[in-house]
Amino acid sequence: MGLDVLLYDIDNKLISMYEFDKELHKEIFSSNKRWASYSFLRKIHDHYRTNKEFSGKELEGFISDLRNYKPLIPDKSHTSFELLLDVISDTKVQKIRINGD
Repeated sequence: MGLDVLLYDIDNKLISMYEFDKELHKEIFSSNKRWASYSFLRKIHDHYRTNKEFSGKELEGFISDLRNYKPLIPDKSHTSFELLLDVISDTKVQKIRINGD
């Protein structure tokens, strides 16, 4: 099962939910990657213990980490990765909460 990404608007109302695919998580956090040097991305590395909120500057930092990390992801995962970026980068989204299993 993947991570649940809850998307909230400026009024802190839940506007959508997105599943962060477990395979994509595995691709990002495989042992041969440099994910630990990305301060916001590393906050969700533990698939089973992730319960993290990002808003404001932290959300911007998380999105920036993902964009900068994209070249390290295999081409086969780029579509899933881009979809995640599109979902959390929507201008209506002001806060996200990522929940693990």
